[in-house]
Amino acid sequence: MKKKILIIIVLVALILAGVFTFMFLMNNENKKHELKEKMEVASKDYFEKYISANDSVNIYKVTLKDLEDANKNGEEYDLKGLEKCDKEKTFANITINYQNGTAKKAQVELKC
Repeated sequence: MKKKILIIIVLVALILAGVFTFMFLMNNENKKHELKEKMEVASKDYFEKYISANDSVNIYKVTLKDLEDANKNGEEYDLKGLEKCDKEKTFANITINYQNGTAKKAQVELKC
């Protein structure tokens, strides 16, 4: 009888550990997604304001350092949560729309 109770307790503990691990991993993934979203929005806006689309380059690189420098010069990009990220290795590659010169999409690379 004691063996059955011990087995049930171990199984319940394993199931709870699995559930908590899953929840922890999902929470980390959501935070990472939020940071990528912040970087993408800020990078697209930075591109529209500070980079000329008249160059023959297909992709423009906007680093976290560029965005922080812009904030020092009066912009108000939401970079909260990106403080621990590498300033040069955290970036967004902006693909432009040649028809109107605006940012079409951004591929974000986080190094935190």
